[in-house]
Amino acid sequence: MQTFSKWLYAGLAVLGGGQASAQSQTPAGILRKTLLEQQLPATTVETVRMDGLTLGPGAGAPDHYHPCEVYGYVVEGQILYQVHGQEPVLLHAGDSFREAAGERITVFKNALTDKPSKFIAIYLAKKGQSLIKFTDQ
Repeated sequence: MQTFSKWLYAGLAVLGGGQASAQSQTPAGILRKTLLEQQLPATTVETVRMDGLTLGPGAGAPDHYHPCEVYGYVVEGQILYQVHGQEPVLLHAGDSFREAAGERITVFKNALTDKPSKFIAIYLAKKGQSLIKFTDQ
């Protein structure tokens, strides 16, 4: 558990801008590639939850937002992602993304119609906080 905590802390340090200190602690023989670096807004994080999600061919989430910060990483496939009022973005395996707390996501779906797409979502929440809310559009 202590090893997991050390790696989680290093990962969150990279997300929160502590890239230099995380890199200096990387053991020999391990290559580090920064996937996303984002300044966190002033907030209290009491729970970190990491989910692996699989979207079936063409499947996706309805119009929604997250009350907490969400960071994601596409593991496999392609995901069409659109923040309200912005141009859609096609995310590929290896791409990272951020969904800011309260930011409306109008499109989040598997862009592939013949196979699933997989991603990891990391939620930085307050204790007991809802992770997703669907909008009425």
